[in-house]
Amino acid sequence: MTLDFKYGSPESPRGHALIYFHDFSNQKTFASYVILLPITVDVSKYVPPFLMNQVGDMGVGDMSAFAFPPAPEEIDSLESIKELASYRNDDLIFAGTCDPEDLPSAMIKINEVVASYLDLYEKNSNIIDINTFPIEEIEEHSPVSDVMYSLMSETDRLEELTKLVGRLRYSVEAGETSLERETEEDILTLSSYFPKSYQIETLLDCAKETNNDAAAKKTDLYLKRCFLLVKEEYVELGKVENDISELID
Repeated sequence: MTLDFKYGSPESPRGHALIYFHDFSNQKTFASYVILLPITVDVSKYVPPFLMNQVGDMGVGDMSAFAFPPAPEEIDSLESIKELASYRNDDLIFAGTCDPEDLPSAMIKINEVVASYLDLYEKNSNIIDINTFPIEEIEEHSPVSDVMYSLMSETDRLEELTKLVGRLRYSVEAGETSLERETEEDILTLSSYFPKSYQIETLLDCAKETNNDAAAKKTDLYLKRCFLLVKEEYVELGKVENDISELID
């Protein structure tokens, strides 16, 4: 099955993709989400003994790639899923037409897309020679945290950002250089899921400052600013930005 990549590339699939279909009238759009797990899962280990007969001969790879929902669900518009894919840094794939009322047929089509996407991903992975690829580059482009962040809601990402900023402040004050570098990389990866207006890089710079009192205050204000942007509390946001300006001046 040939996949039509609207965002992303068949030569370098990201391992997570939004896929969409049109109905036969071409008036409605339906979508599902494909995930390729970075860790192989042996499902049989987690199945209670009394269910083993129902699981049958399910292999370790049967849960390494899947789509959810298993049949495409109707979405508001094509533009909304394009914006979502861009915001989340997902591949976006047009998979043709389907009849959403024919669930068995729709599920079969989804499974075909998953199989084709997995095939592309594995072919691409085989191109990389792990022995010649620089360790630093592997760590820099590690997909594990990226996939985890892509599955989070906006609120979950802010909570994760708060934890990471706290860890970064600790590592700076304690002189834990390796922890500081690792946490900074995590924050930069997470920052790709926020609009530039959130000023995550500025927040990062403040968190790395060694002037403890002023740095802690600026960091808290920039973090608070992110939460206010999500909540769209623009009056409070204006007050926080005034406080930031006073500190900088």
